[in-house]
Amino acid sequence: MKTSKREQEIIALLESRGEISSQELSGLLDISPSTLRKQLSSMQERGLLIRTYGGVLSVNRVPDETFESKLRKNVSAKRRIAEKARRLITGGSAVALGSGTTVFSLCMLMDGLHKTVVYTNSMQAADYLARFPALEVHICGGIIRSQTGSIIGGEVVEYFRGLRQVDCAFIGCDAIDDNGDVYSENLSVATAEKNILLSAKRRYILCDSAKLGKTALARIANLSDCDALITDEGAPRAKELYAALTQVL
Repeated sequence: MKTSKREQEIIALLESRGEISSQELSGLLDISPSTLRKQLSSMQERGLLIRTYGGVLSVNRVPDETFESKLRKNVSAKRRIAEKARRLITGGSAVALGSGTTVFSLCMLMDGLHKTVVYTNSMQAADYLARFPALEVHICGGIIRSQTGSIIGGEVVEYFRGLRQVDCAFIGCDAIDDNGDVYSENLSVATAEKNILLSAKRRYILCDSAKLGKTALARIANLSDCDALITDEGAPRAKELYAALTQVL
């Protein structure tokens, strides 16, 4: 296992569990205790985890807000964003979908599509879309974040890197700063969402206006790497800020 991939797996395990013993981690990664100690020491120096006696802790000690709680916020804005995004999908295409409630709002409008293939790292998206026989739904492997239903880890990265002929990708985010950098509050989620974007020919960011002009922990991409930002009318300065980087819908 390459160091970068090993780090992703360690972070993903910690995001899921909060903490883990060094003995168990050594067994899961199939590496010696001495190799693991060097790895953990390096990661602690870079602020990726916290070492304890006999184990490690996640740096993200704030509990995740549940998917259901997030789904109840900014409902009308998410619906309008989803409606705009839905017009960009044609039947017979291949679509990659990230996790999050704004993307899930888009899922709720996709039942009329036919012969469309969907790839996702969202448990909720896969469960909802699998109800419609005209859609072919694929979900990646990896570690499930119990509160949000998003799947993270090295398996997600490898899965989306291996995809071919994906027409368009849609992801949400936690913040977009004035320079157009797109962020997640979680490092593992940012890594997954970045690779979902990169899997597609056309790339779209779904973000309600409350998140614009802000920053967060982990960078996903810049709007200049994307075909459009889809937001709501509560962001009158969005076109002024980002028009030089991408299309603002």
